[in-house]
Amino acid sequence: MNSGKFWVLGLLSLGAVAGLIAVTYWKRPENSVRWSFTQIHTSLVRGKKDAAARFLTPRMTFNGKDLSAAEFLTTYSLDRQTDEIDTVPCPSVPAHWTVIMSGQSYCFVQEGPLWKLHVVGTPPCRCR
Repeated sequence: MNSGKFWVLGLLSLGAVAGLIAVTYWKRPENSVRWSFTQIHTSLVRGKKDAAARFLTPRMTFNGKDLSAAEFLTTYSLDRQTDEIDTVPCPSVPAHWTVIMSGQSYCFVQEGPLWKLHVVGTPPCRCR
């Protein structure tokens, strides 16, 4: 009868350890930035611009032009030929993180717990 208690305790312990590993993984900036990047593009593919706007700063720079987040969402078109993404610290501002995909650089800045996109352009990122 005691073996059932050990199984329950073992499963609870396994769940707690898995949760700690997940939290540690998603707290790393390179993984959080990839998640924000994926959420923006998934939301745009599904036509949910309001969900994508959550991951954008109020003012954006898109290929050298300053735009509001709403203007960016109407201007930006998804590249249907996706490629592998690479995540690196921003060369201009080390506190920022950059995702590079298909010759485009997407620079993210951390605002609270979220990483928000603020500059899109050709690599290397030239944000300020």
